[in-house]
Parts: sequence; structure tokens; C-alpha cells
Amino acid sequence: TGRTEAFEIVEIHARVFGYLEEINFRDGDYVKEGQTLFTIESDEYEAIHNQSLAKITVWESKLELAKAEMARREKLLPTGSITQEEYDEYVATANEAEAALGAAKADANRTAVDLKYTVIKAPISGRVDRAYLSKGNLLSGGATSGTLLTKIVNEQPMYVYFDVDERSLLRYRREMSKRGNTTSGSLRDSEIRCFVKLADEDSFAHEGVLDFAGTEVKTSTGTAQLRAEFPNKDRELVSGLFVRVRIPASEPYQALLIPERALATDQDIKFVYVVGDDGIAKRRNVELGAQQGDMRIITAGLKP
Repeated sequence: TGRTEAFEIVEIHARVFGYLEEINFRDGDYVKEGQTLFTIESDEYEAIHNQSLAKITVWESKLELAKAEMARREKLLPTGSITQEEYDEYVATANEAEAALGAAKADANRTAVDLKYTVIKAPISGRVDRAYLSKGNLLSGGATSGTLLTKIVNEQPMYVYFDVDERSLLRYRREMSKRGNTTSGSLRDSEIRCFVKLADEDSFAHEGVLDFAGTEVKTSTGTAQLRAEFPNKDRELVSGLFVRVRIPASEPYQALLIPERALATDQDIKFVYVVGDDGIAKRRNVELGAQQGDMRIITAGLKP
């Protein structure tokens, strides 16, 4: 058994403080990366950014003047018209103006980022959840404390996470090794097929490939986590579904199947009754394979 989980899930938070001005999508829409989702009131951030740009202009002028003054004093220094100390003061003034210009540019970059965050765009493509707030609400900003606005889920492809017991894992790894398909490298490169069926389905109609295996077996449960990836082109799989998982452990083969209701149990022994040509029913112990709908594969104990 396993659970589906979206390939990407992104929560959209406000990065700056302000009033929510526009919501640019409909609840449940499929949005593309870079599409505008929300607009936050930007007047104050535009004013702050323009002010920081003006400071750059001011300090560029001051630096130009300071360099010109320094160049003139440098020509006077060999004649003794000014002292070395006076000349050093002009050098320091030029350096100070240059440092202030760098700080003004850095501040402008910061205010530009704040202004950019007033328009919130989709970081990924996928299905967007509802807008958690309506227009006019005051939002708090911050990388970790910003107001949660919505969520985007990328359902293509879809992951399925499931656990397998260590005995099954060991048996499967040995079987794959016999077939020359080892998982010592990337599990994705092995292209091991995997099938799932949903809770209301009778067959394993969805096909994917295994692409991840946990690095260890959990000592508390004796299980290892695996993950399969499914293209999900029809978007039939959604995140959080309960599914049944099946992984082929051998090449396809001809199998004998009997109705599941024909099986009986004697403690841990499975058996059936077989009616011979003489009309007498005799007990036959059998070994079972996988279940196929309401039929059961018999691996030993019966012949066709």
C-alpha cells in the first residue's frame, strides 16, 4: 500500500508588508511558472526605491567632484603648495564618496527587491489552490513569517511512496540480480516498472517506474521506503490518495489460476479439493502466487 504525493508543492507567502490589491487567478486554475498571482500595494515601495536611486545620483556627483579635487591637489603636491597631510584628506574624501556610492547602490538593489515582491508570481507550473485571503487584507511580510496566500501543486509527474518489508526487498534484489538488472547504481536507470490501482479500481492500470529507494531499512519496522514516478498525463492521480502498488518480480510467464473461493486453509497450509475421473474429491496442498482480481495464481501443487 502507498500514498500519492505531488512532484512539487510550493506554499506562496507574502515577502513584503502591505494591502492585498489584486488576485490574478481563479481558485483551482492551472497556472504556469512566472504567471502573476497576487499584487500588493506598491506605492510606498516605489517611493522608497526612487529615493534610493536619487541617493546614487547624489553620491555619483560627490565622487566625481572629490576625484577632480584630488587630481588637482596631486599636481600641487610636488611643488610644495600643499602638504602631504592635506592631500591625504582629499584622498580620504574621494574614498569616502566611493564607499557611500557603493552603499547607495546596495540599498537600491534592496529596495528594488522589495518592489519586485509586491508582484507575486508562480514559482512553478501546476494547479493552484484557492486564495486564502480576499482583496483588501493587510499582509505581513518576511521570509519565514509572511502571510500564507495559497499553494501550488505540480501533479505531473506524480510520486507514490510505499514501504516494503525486508524479506520482500531481499528477494526482489536477488531476482533482479539474476536477470542482470542490479540496483547498485541509480534506481531510475534500472527502469523497473511499477503499477498502481486506486481505491475504486479493479486493475493496476497506472504504470510508472521506480526512481528512489531509501538508504536503509528502518530497524523499528523492518521496512524500507521506495518511491515510484508516474507521468500522470490525464491528471487522474492527485496528491494524498491511498493506492495499491504492484512491482513485477519476474518476467511475464504462463500461470495457472483458480477461483479464490476454491481455496481452503489448514492452519498455515493452503489446499484445494480436486475431483478426479472417478468422481472422488481429493485434497491437494498448493502454493500460492499473486492475486488477479477474484482469481489466485497457483505456483505449485496443481497442473492444468
